[in-house]
Amino acid sequence: MEGVEIAIRRTNSDSDNITYVSSKPISGGMIVASLRTAIRSSLLTRPTRLVEGYLRLTLHSSLTGLGPLYAILSRRRGRVESDTMVEGTDLISIDARLPQSESFGLAPELLQKSSGEVTAPELIFSHWEILDEDPFWIPTSLEEREDYGEIILNGDSSTGVVNNALKYIRMVRDRKGLIVDSNKIIVAAEKQRTLARKK
Repeated sequence: MEGVEIAIRRTNSDSDNITYVSSKPISGGMIVASLRTAIRSSLLTRPTRLVEGYLRLTLHSSLTGLGPLYAILSRRRGRVESDTMVEGTDLISIDARLPQSESFGLAPELLQKSSGEVTAPELIFSHWEILDEDPFWIPTSLEEREDYGEIILNGDSSTGVVNNALKYIRMVRDRKGLIVDSNKIIVAAEKQRTLARKK
């Protein structure tokens, strides 16, 4: 790139001549900011998707611990791929896949909910997978608004539904100390408690 100029378009009223006049000199910060905005805008023209890591989960469980185990895995979006009996014991060996973001606090929850019937899981990285939810989706058609409600009624300032992709973006932004859009708008502010003034 040789050089960049910001030009103002001028049309002469007496003729159809269009001329461009340089408005002001450009600094390095202006180029970086405008380039960043252009790249971000071009990326957001397509539907946005997150890519999340999956872990392979290997553990053993007795027959009484299977109910809580399957409930915990399904709530955390896990998929059981195989469950086989271990020869000579009453234990079942379970192989499952679990999103990495859902694996935090898994072992204590498994031990607590199953009353110790499930062993501590062994977690190994498995693969990357696209999370097929648009974090910036907003219900626009009449049918979508009937199914999911208006944006303000759900207490969400960017979408009508709470989805996992948006939840993960907000968790990362909150952890990094950035502004989280769900904290900006107060829904049903008339229901807030007002403290009485002390005299």
